[in-house]
Amino acid sequence: MKLIIINRKRLGVTTIIIGLMLILLGFEKYFDAGLKFTALMQNNINSLVQYKALDNKLSYKLPAEWITKEQKFSGQEILYHNDFKTNDSKIYGFVEVWSLNKDLKNFLEESKKISSEQNLYKQYNISPIKINDRDGYLVSYTMITSSDIDYKGYEYFIKDSNKFFRFSFFMKASNFKENMPTVFKTIVQTLNYKE
Repeated sequence: MKLIIINRKRLGVTTIIIGLMLILLGFEKYFDAGLKFTALMQNNINSLVQYKALDNKLSYKLPAEWITKEQKFSGQEILYHNDFKTNDSKIYGFVEVWSLNKDLKNFLEESKKISSEQNLYKQYNISPIKINDRDGYLVSYTMITSSDIDYKGYEYFIKDSNKFFRFSFFMKASNFKENMPTVFKTIVQTLNYKE
């Protein structure tokens, strides 16, 4: 028979620390939502408007103040395209749905190679992400134009079975604010697609 000696003081401290960690995890969800709301407000975004497409299978939200224009493309690759820009044109981009029958990571690597031949990049990063339980990639970069102006790009590529969703945000580096990636991610998280 073994005799186990428990240090009550250590057990008490350990229990308190574990309890505090659980409380912090609970508050994290609350603060995350608050931070997103604050980031939207700091960028003069008061409300989001829902957009639906592809026979109402696709829905997402964009700021009500942004100007949008849907475009149709010939061919079978781009199933949906909607351009957007802010009233002051400081942020612009688009939402797309692509039909894709190959690996998304390989597609992005090929796109990077082709784009690097035409553009000069200061910084280029592809990182894995998870949006609404879907795997994908965030491609973030700083590109220098021929007129020596820096542009920042944040592009979200989210996988689905035989397609992917693309949210692209662009702005001059001089217009970039530190909370913009939070705003962009909040917009991308409004994505909903049902077959």
